[in-house]
Amino acid sequence: MLQLRPVPSRLRWLLALAAHGLAAAALFHAGAPGWLKLILAPFVPASLWREAMIFLGRKEAAELCLSAGSAELWIDGEAVTAGQARTLHCSELMIVIEFPVRGAESGRRRFTLVLFPDSLPAGDMRRLRRWLNYESG
Repeated sequence: MLQLRPVPSRLRWLLALAAHGLAAAALFHAGAPGWLKLILAPFVPASLWREAMIFLGRKEAAELCLSAGSAELWIDGEAVTAGQARTLHCSELMIVIEFPVRGAESGRRRFTLVLFPDSLPAGDMRRLRRWLNYESG
C-alpha cells in the first residue's frame, strides 16, 4: 500500500501560462475573421481559470492511497474508490496515471492524474514509480 499527498505543481502552472499566452497571441494574429476570433477568445481565459483552480489546490487529487487492485482518492473534496491504476506515461519528468472511478457522485468514469517532479517529494516520486513498474500489476 502506498499513500501519497501530491501538491499543485508550479511547473504545470508556468507551462499553462506560457501555453495560454501563445494561444491568445496566435488567436489574435491569425488571419481568421473577426467574428471567429470573438467566438474563440473566451475559451483561453476559461481554460486558464481552470488551471488556476488546479494550482490553488481547489481541484484535482488531494490524497492517494494505492494498493494492488484498487485505489482510494480524494478528488475535489470527495472520497472516491477507484479500480486498478493504469499508467499512461512514467518518466523522470512526468507521471500520468488513469484511474477508473466507481460510484462517484460527480459522475466521473475515470480520473487522470498528472504529476510533475515538484508535485511530490523525491522519495515519494521514486516510490510511486517503483509501485507503478512492479507492484501495480
